Amino acid sequence: MSATTSRRILITGLSTHWGGRLAQSLERDPAVEAIIGVDKRPPKLALERTEFVRVEDHHSLIRRIVQAAEIDTVVDTRLVADSIITTPRLAHENNVIGTMNVLAACSGPGSSVRKVVFKSTGRFYGSEQDDPAFFTEAMGRPHPARTPIERDVVEAEAAVRGFKDRNPDTTVTVLRFANGLGPAVRTSLTRLFSLPAVPTILGFDPRMQFVHEDDIAGVLEHAVRNDLDGIYNAAADGVLALSEILDLLGKTTLPVLPPFGTGAAMFVLRRLGLRIPDDMLDYLRFG
Repeated sequence: MSATTSRRILITGLSTHWGGRLAQSLERDPAVEAIIGVDKRPPKLALERTEFVRVEDHHSLIRRIVQAAEIDTVVDTRLVADSIITTPRLAHENNVIGTMNVLAACSGPGSSVRKVVFKSTGRFYGSEQDDPAFFTEAMGRPHPARTPIERDVVEAEAAVRGFKDRNPDTTVTVLRFANGLGPAVRTSLTRLFSLPAVPTILGFDPRMQFVHEDDIAGVLEHAVRNDLDGIYNAAADGVLALSEILDLLGKTTLPVLPPFGTGAAMFVLRRLGLRIPDDMLDYLRFG
């Protein structure tokens, strides 16, 4: 690890919570000369000296911004890792096509970009019965991706690896975050934990790992301030079994029988207005 010379920073996905949090942190550093954020929607968080540019993911527009502002560091926070946020088609366009376009904007002869930070997710590894107790960064997926979101993450990271191969002198940091938790985090898992009685799958007590929202923002900032080439898992120490989590939350469990009971439980939750994606079932089995 070495100290960085990041001074002119582009954040893609400025309207995301993490893009906004990173911009707020960087604004407090007088050594950072320029912060530009691009997104389809304006930022949700209050920003002072970050310049917002409304753009789609078209690489030609982003490339012009990179060139005009002499950007040296690009942080891509756009990845959608929860299937309840949007449709599979739109998620694919954002996660895969969008990532390829951002990377295209960072490459080319004479590019000023010297660092790319890609916010990824631990869902890269999948969730299967015979998974190891812990995944290290050196491990690949033991099984092919099964869900649309998992396939998106695998394809997006493949695009990032290809970019690194073509640009070996550029520092490329891939951050695979565990499940985020905190007051501002709204995911399938936090919605599940908000229920008065939480459905569990009879005979399974999966281990889960988390990372606090403040630590997610801190890790992104750390990656900007230091040259960290490679892949890094980002999570809190240790794991908790689902039963321990529900005990800590004071929740009642609602065990259901697989496989028919799980489908019925998901149907009831959807009728109640709570969308729990089908791919959550594997996580509730295997963690």
